[in-house]
Amino acid sequence: YTLTGDVMYIILGHENPDVDSIVSGVLLEHYLTRQGKSAKFIIPDSELDAESASICLAFGLDPREYQQEVPKQAEQYILVDHHERNVFGEIVGVIDHHPTMQTYTYPFYQNENASSTACLLVKKNEEHYTKDEIELAILATMVDTVSFHSSKTYNEDIDWVHAMCDKYGFDFSKLYQAGLSLTDVSSPKTFLTHGLKHYEFGEYKVASSYVSLSSISEKEGDIILGASYIQEYMKEKDLDEFIMIAYDMSHFTSTTFTYYPKNIVIQNYDHIVSRGRDVIPRIEEKILSKR
Repeated sequence: YTLTGDVMYIILGHENPDVDSIVSGVLLEHYLTRQGKSAKFIIPDSELDAESASICLAFGLDPREYQQEVPKQAEQYILVDHHERNVFGEIVGVIDHHPTMQTYTYPFYQNENASSTACLLVKKNEEHYTKDEIELAILATMVDTVSFHSSKTYNEDIDWVHAMCDKYGFDFSKLYQAGLSLTDVSSPKTFLTHGLKHYEFGEYKVASSYVSLSSISEKEGDIILGASYIQEYMKEKDLDEFIMIAYDMSHFTSTTFTYYPKNIVIQNYDHIVSRGRDVIPRIEEKILSKR
């Protein structure tokens, strides 16, 4: 699919954008404008996740500069770090790293296994990006993989990160620590909103959030306390399922709290699970297999 030069392309990350969604949107805007295309990355969310914004700011990227409303007239859109969205216009492209069993007929569709969407954009295309942009792509990769502890990590991406750090002299320890950032869970509502994403599999509606904690055992009571917020949200959004993923950064383990309208199912893992590679695909397979 060839983008034309006389169209303004609106680039959107997913709702409640995380670091990878923000960085990949910015990088794609920069890439397309250098190719002579008209492109604009927009963050329509009125509020940004404080942790994601803080991480971006620490590396010279201010996501607030991209906050504005999505146009209400027909436009052409490119989605990054997600592959499904309701917009006023046509989705002409998708670049994502969350492969799905569902099929899409967008003019351009790239959805491949990768440690981050930013990595997918930049790796093997480094000549199109500045040194600072390559560092941002590494940052997004570290955050999205919890500094390579997540099951979504791919060995070739680890090699790429180390090669780029060696080539450009990036501070790997700083990037590594950024990827391990803990979530501020001073409010039970945080368990609902941090990293919030929505998924639809036909008529079955799912939402999910995640938090990174120093210790899950110390916060499990707070997570259960936050159940009332989640159940209210499920009712408001007519959700069938809500998965809250808690990462224990002291032991690199995970616990999923799966909320249904009438009960909660808790499951422990001895590793950092990936929402996009492990949790959501299992739900998708379960729902689609019943059709």
